[in-house]
Amino acid sequence: MVELKKTALLALCVLGLQMLSFGHAEVPDGPETELPLLLRPNLRLDPGAVIMVGQYAHKADVVASALTRLGMQSWINNSTWRIPFVRPDLKLNFAGIDTLTLNSLKVCHVDLENAQAANKGFFLVCVGGPEVNVITRKINMELPVRFLENYQNKWTVTTFVDGIPEHYAGDEYGIIAFSPNQSFLNGETVGEVTNGHKKLGTLVVAGNAREGTLAAAVCLRDILNGNSIKGRQVLRELDKVLIWMVSGEEQLLHSVVVIVRYTGEDTAEIVDIFLF
Repeated sequence: MVELKKTALLALCVLGLQMLSFGHAEVPDGPETELPLLLRPNLRLDPGAVIMVGQYAHKADVVASALTRLGMQSWINNSTWRIPFVRPDLKLNFAGIDTLTLNSLKVCHVDLENAQAANKGFFLVCVGGPEVNVITRKINMELPVRFLENYQNKWTVTTFVDGIPEHYAGDEYGIIAFSPNQSFLNGETVGEVTNGHKKLGTLVVAGNAREGTLAAAVCLRDILNGNSIKGRQVLRELDKVLIWMVSGEEQLLHSVVVIVRYTGEDTAEIVDIFLF
């Protein structure tokens, strides 16, 4: 009798997933409509993220990369209950996630300024400022909030809101910057991903100096594991990627920059948040 109930429950779950197109979380129609990525059995998505550290980075940047990795993995681990809580219409989708596929998404590779490896994950995460990380230096000028170098060869986080520069000077300042590589996620994006063009977004976890980088990593970890309410704009944008992966629902991604400050003893605080 118990086995019969289990079989019936499984059948209902499968039937529910097949009928998702009649609810809010619908898979986009098209000539080659397929299951969303996270519902495909035994699909390997690793690495979900590639974390780049400067070749000559200080050991504090290595610690920052470890904190960043923990944060990215917590973000995915907690998603199976966090997102359905705010999106009850996706409960069946998350119930149908293939465990192997989800676990492969949690894989984070840590590398040293390797341009070839930079495009292998859904997310490129650059840890360390432009002084110590060549990849960060290349991305820097594309960021809406960026690092500028002064005549003393010091780097300063600088914003240009309303065309007026504002500087966050001091080694203790850093940024968490999310910049989408593909702003609009839809059915075409699935084809691009399955054909090897995986990178959807870039995260920069960096500071004016190593103190600022550590502050950015501490704050990112706390945002992604749910311990920080401030800065949840970053979590919201990253969650859009998971919603697309589990439902096929079209998503529009925005750039977000969180400015942080190191407060000592491996603690940090969020100073400002900019949504673009």
